[in-house]
Amino acid sequence: MLKQQCVSITDLRMKTKDCLEGLKGAPKYIFINNRPIAVLIDIDEYEEKIMKPELVELSFDDVDGKLLARANKAKKSKKQDFINI
Repeated sequence: MLKQQCVSITDLRMKTKDCLEGLKGAPKYIFINNRPIAVLIDIDEYEEKIMKPELVELSFDDVDGKLLARANKAKKSKKQDFINI
């Protein structure tokens, strides 16, 4: 972690725009009382890495009975069982 990536909560509160600059290059670590408590990352990186689930293909041998039962139940779901968001 580089010094320019460390931001105190006071600086974030008082110089928000300055603290948010450069997020495309590297995340910023937010500190309270010299202890890291949060990380700020660029929105595009967040959506790519956090919000977009990674699809994993399993072989039939990797699936246990419980997961197989849930999959079969999901296949039988009707359209009205889902919530439109």
